[in-house]
Amino acid sequence: MNKKLGLLFIFCASVFAACQNETESSTVNSVLSEESSSVAAEFEESVAKTIIFSSGVTDGITRGDKYNYFALEGTAEGFDQVTTLIEGTAVDYRETNNVWEFDYPYQGPGIETEITFTTDASVSYGDTGINLDDLAPESYVTITFMPNENPTITPPAFTVNEGEAQNFLSDDSGINELVTVTEIREIDGLEDLNPLGEKLLEVEIQYVNNGTVDTYIAPNYFLALDGEGKSLPLRYTHFWLHTVAPGESFTEKAYFDLTSEGPYAIQFFDGAWIDSEEEGGTVNDL
Repeated sequence: MNKKLGLLFIFCASVFAACQNETESSTVNSVLSEESSSVAAEFEESVAKTIIFSSGVTDGITRGDKYNYFALEGTAEGFDQVTTLIEGTAVDYRETNNVWEFDYPYQGPGIETEITFTTDASVSYGDTGINLDDLAPESYVTITFMPNENPTITPPAFTVNEGEAQNFLSDDSGINELVTVTEIREIDGLEDLNPLGEKLLEVEIQYVNNGTVDTYIAPNYFLALDGEGKSLPLRYTHFWLHTVAPGESFTEKAYFDLTSEGPYAIQFFDGAWIDSEEEGGTVNDL
């Protein structure tokens, strides 16, 4: 009997020791994990960013001015250009000058938006599906754009019916562009575009280069305005970039989030096409 009790005691002691070792091991692993996370966080904070904003950004925030533009200045020492990313898409870029400075005046969307600036040379204007985790931590900085909720609205330069053409001319530069917004319509939100709401504004655009030089066109060359003249957010998840040689043309679609009601206007540079029955001019000198 005593022998059995002795064996039972040894077994219980073994189980207790194993449990204690497992608990200690779990505690050690937890501590190591926390220390590792802490070290990683400290490393992230200590990484010297290659982009430093000198104006226009405070505590990681840039704000829309009275026209809902934001303007910032920065330095990117030793790098040829700074590329701008929204929704994983390279939507624009700025070349740096001899003292590595760059500036960025831009009309922001009418919603709070995260905007990333990067010097990573693997990123090219027009790229989509960019994952920030694939970029070197020191190569980019993300800031938040806070829109002006009540911007000063500049009236469109021209108003034409849907389907009518608008001609942009510049004799000095050889530019002669014929742009037609062939259709403006509300559609159900497309899941692939990750819309903010249930509806999108789909805008079909036909572009013809009648000039003597190449032109470069992307959807963010266009603005969609609501019935009050405020800009609608562009869906950068549907991004195209065309180099258009003289005599060439294309037809594409741009998508905007419907955050307010129409009638909707589509602006291209300083011209505009409005979904209405008003008549207006058809030629705009750049």
